[in-house]
Amino acid sequence: MNIKELQNILEKSSEEQLLFDEPHVSLRCEENNIKKENVVHILLKEPHKLTHFIEDRPQVYKLYFKISERRQLKIIIDLFQLPLIMIRTVKILDRKLYKNTRIVKLKKRRF
Repeated sequence: MNIKELQNILEKSSEEQLLFDEPHVSLRCEENNIKKENVVHILLKEPHKLTHFIEDRPQVYKLYFKISERRQLKIIIDLFQLPLIMIRTVKILDRKLYKNTRIVKLKKRRF
């Protein structure tokens, strides 16, 4: 599957076809300060913001939507029961959080 096919599936879907893995999705939305309505809106009304996706397992996809220059919305969905789309989890990725991380090299010790 390519990105255009996935965008077409999302565009043709409706809110009635979306299922949520509750209570997991509600907890993740609360942790990331985003409402489920916003997630549904981005998923169905703004599929052009989909920048890339990863097929994690067969029929399970990690979707990455561009929210702003520094932020992305990661949504994990499965398409096991097409036309139904199961939303597994939601996460906001923010580059500010990862900006100051460094790799520390350890010295090898001789015994």
